[in-house]
Amino acid sequence: MSEEQVAEVSEAVDVPEVAQSVEDWRDSIPEEIRGHSSLEHINDIGALAKSYVHAQQMVGADKVALPGKSATADEWGEVYAKLGRPESPDGYELAYNNIPEGAEMDNDMVSWFKDTAHKIGMNTQQAQGLLDAYNEMQFADAESIGMEAQARVDAVESDLRKEYGQAFDDRMALANGVLAEFGNPEITEVQLADGTMLGDNPEIIRMLANMGVYLRDKVGEDTLEGVQTSGGITPSDAMQKLSEITAPNTPYWDARHPEHQWYIQEAMKWREYATG
Repeated sequence: MSEEQVAEVSEAVDVPEVAQSVEDWRDSIPEEIRGHSSLEHINDIGALAKSYVHAQQMVGADKVALPGKSATADEWGEVYAKLGRPESPDGYELAYNNIPEGAEMDNDMVSWFKDTAHKIGMNTQQAQGLLDAYNEMQFADAESIGMEAQARVDAVESDLRKEYGQAFDDRMALANGVLAEFGNPEITEVQLADGTMLGDNPEIIRMLANMGVYLRDKVGEDTLEGVQTSGGITPSDAMQKLSEITAPNTPYWDARHPEHQWYIQEAMKWREYATG
């Protein structure tokens, strides 16, 4: 057969196109259930099979019917019980997580927490999760407040050391002596709004120290039992002494005065005390 004949045969043979129509899977199920609303979101046989398997797995499982809007507390209580709420607040077995080493949970707070968790229907897992989150927040805040309070205490001490200079230890001893003699030392543990203690307040410290200085100088050092001071002087006291020595018409300004050199030495000493 020549090439021309082969070409003619090929043109003469009509090869039909293979068209495969995909049939809607709903056509294979009974007509009375094809339009059921539960099948709206099932697009193929595979999805239908998965839905059936899931339904079979739920057979025999406990079911919880949610009460309506007018349900009573007892009806909700039955639901909470099925969801795992213990019979009483004491039934919560909770671990005290997320608390710093050495810290303890407040018993009254724990009792309140369990009562509240039971009242609102929480199961043990939910109560534990909420308590963990609460502890994490509470103690993180407490640690931050404690660090800020300590920073303020350190700043107060630094300022007082600059103010009192060599007399710092004496002033603190006098302040503590006044408190021990005339007050209750426990008052220093009263916590202020900024987290610091009353005993760390700089104005309270200055007041007690000034009272101690007055009692020592005007009444007698024996007034404050057990208080011993080293005789240190504050920068402000040193400046006062320096002003007296270098006042006009003193030998400090008269080089021919026999005490001139002594005044010069004293001025240097008090200036050193004043500047630390």
